[in-house]
Amino acid sequence: MIAKRGRLAAVAALAAVLLAAGCSSAGSSSPGSTSGGTASASAAATAASTAAAPAGSAAPGTDIGLTATTIKIGMIADVDTSLAPGLFQKSVNAVKAWADIVNANGGLAGRKVVVDFCDSKLDPNATTNCVINACQNDFALVGTSANALEDLADIDGCKNAAGKAIGIPDLAAFAFLPLACDPDTYLIGGYGPYCATAKQNPQTYLANTGDARYYTSQFKSLHGVFVYDSDVPTLKVDFLPNFQGDQDLGIKADAQGSYPESGSAPQSALTPVISAIKASGSSYVYAGSTPQNTILLEREAKLQGVSSVKVWACNSGCYDSSFYAQGGSVVNGTYAQLDDLPFYTEYQDNPALAALVKQIGGTANLNNNAVLSYVMCLLFQDAVQKATANGGTLDRQTLFTALNGESSFTAEGIIGPTNVGGHQLSNCDVITQLVNGQWQRVYPTKPGTFDCSSGNTKTIKMNVTL
Repeated sequence: MIAKRGRLAAVAALAAVLLAAGCSSAGSSSPGSTSGGTASASAAATAASTAAAPAGSAAPGTDIGLTATTIKIGMIADVDTSLAPGLFQKSVNAVKAWADIVNANGGLAGRKVVVDFCDSKLDPNATTNCVINACQNDFALVGTSANALEDLADIDGCKNAAGKAIGIPDLAAFAFLPLACDPDTYLIGGYGPYCATAKQNPQTYLANTGDARYYTSQFKSLHGVFVYDSDVPTLKVDFLPNFQGDQDLGIKADAQGSYPESGSAPQSALTPVISAIKASGSSYVYAGSTPQNTILLEREAKLQGVSSVKVWACNSGCYDSSFYAQGGSVVNGTYAQLDDLPFYTEYQDNPALAALVKQIGGTANLNNNAVLSYVMCLLFQDAVQKATANGGTLDRQTLFTALNGESSFTAEGIIGPTNVGGHQLSNCDVITQLVNGQWQRVYPTKPGTFDCSSGNTKTIKMNVTL
């Protein structure tokens, strides 16, 4: 399942809507001690972040979207929307920036990368048309950022050049259920255990507890309120098992519930949550919603004189410069859990991130969703290179095979080792905190590293009714 850090996640997608209007040694060390439990991104990064086959030496193979000189990828994203104009434009720009970087360094598998962008517009019909277009014209989908992509038939039934319905590889920046369980869709943070047991009672979840391990190491006897967003019913699959994992670590639940519908309820609608915090003197609040709702919650807490909370915990959607721009000093101190490097402050230490920032014109042109799309571009690049190694033939089937073999993918050190092919959740994460308006790494403290302790994930068995 996708972690509550959610950068690869549904919550991060909803966050963008409103903000726009692995380990080298998986140890069991505790937070505060990184011995055996961290992975260095800079060590994992290689100078080959933009390496490609020399021009004129195209790897053998033909398929839809693939010629002797070009490799066309589809990028489906919600951009032109009335709710949030330009919603995932930064993600589109990141994919195009990656293509420019690759093409400037000789292409991929001896071919020029062509990005075929299709605007899904937060509209199911437009999204379906984009998938059909990609099936007929593109080699694969890369960096997919479409909230309304739920129909699997057009992805799974997509025919290759030989007329065989093998599907089209979908390397998605995020995906809601049921798409997240589709074997043709690849994510950084999969739902593997849940997908295998979805029809059982109870289901099996792999909960992410890395942030809770850190918070409980820094603050004793935490107790508080766990809330998630009610907009998307399937988000219960993301959050409820994670909340249980946190409680198993000792964070007592004073109350648990969901936010009012995002964007439609006033700040005062959060009063019941604040009342629960005040009634119990809660020291911990997990705000599992959009950054906008987190801002409203913290504002309402201040308005009602709440002073007991030691930890305001948010998902990766809050790791955005606009979070402070909109929330102001009220949201200083908020924590956000990431499973990628804190790109605002550490991009210069990672060649792949540095190349992206340079090409796209600075970190101001990035957000977490854009970095996620870039990570999926690097996954595509790595899989193509593996498929064509030693004279291998390139087509959709060999790409699927290579993707399924991506058992320790690091995106050139931007993320910790992740079993993408096995649709598994990584143990690796980073904890950041907003301090004086700037996001800072707080754990592990060494730049370029991740905490990859085995205790950062926990198997949970429970029945979540959708």
